[in-house]
Amino acid sequence: MGRADFGSAKYQSKQLKASGLQKLKYYCQLCQKQCRDANGFKNHLLSPSHLGRISNLSADGHGNSVVEEYSSTFEKEFLRLLKINHGTKKINANKFYQEYILNDKNHVHMNATKWLSLTSFIKYLGRLGKVRVEVPDEDDEFNLVIRLVDSSTELKARNKEKIRRTDEEMALKFINNQVAKGQELAAKSEVEKGAMSEQVVEKPKNTESSDQKPTKVLVVLKGLSSKRKKLSAFADNSESEED
Repeated sequence: MGRADFGSAKYQSKQLKASGLQKLKYYCQLCQKQCRDANGFKNHLLSPSHLGRISNLSADGHGNSVVEEYSSTFEKEFLRLLKINHGTKKINANKFYQEYILNDKNHVHMNATKWLSLTSFIKYLGRLGKVRVEVPDEDDEFNLVIRLVDSSTELKARNKEKIRRTDEEMALKFINNQVAKGQELAAKSEVEKGAMSEQVVEKPKNTESSDQKPTKVLVVLKGLSSKRKKLSAFADNSESEED
């Protein structure tokens, strides 16, 4: 008879038997008791010790808080081991769950949490963005592939993208302001040019200004000029002019 392939369901079953682990659905987390089969688990649930623990929790009002505590511990340990063993690499969800079970015999069992199945738990982590969930091509939701989301890496990527967008917005805003200023200056220059053209009046051609003084012209006729005596206020001015 051949040996089971590493990672197969048969291999995992043998590993569980070798480590002394039985079927997880027959384990009582509250009493920390492992039952061998369904009949033994049923008898345990009806036992006085188990019923006494349940009644005490119900009387104290801690029933829901215990389930929440188990759920929180299960989620934290699941993600911690996923980060240690595989980082951000892809891994089959069922295969890794077997690793989680074999890692610690005293781990918190899923039947003590608020999740009814591994599929519902994986989908819960996917909705919170703690893991990336991928469905294979055959669309089998019971054969999911998961990959841990590193919160620090995601945060750095988001901050880097935010800074890049901020720089682009600032550059675009600066360019728009420069364009607006250029348009404003151009419009102002056009208005000033229009005002100056209205104030300028063209001078008429071949005309003289009205305030120009007339030029005196002296005309002397030859042979017609006569000598006149100078008049004096003290001399006898009765003589006529010489011919």
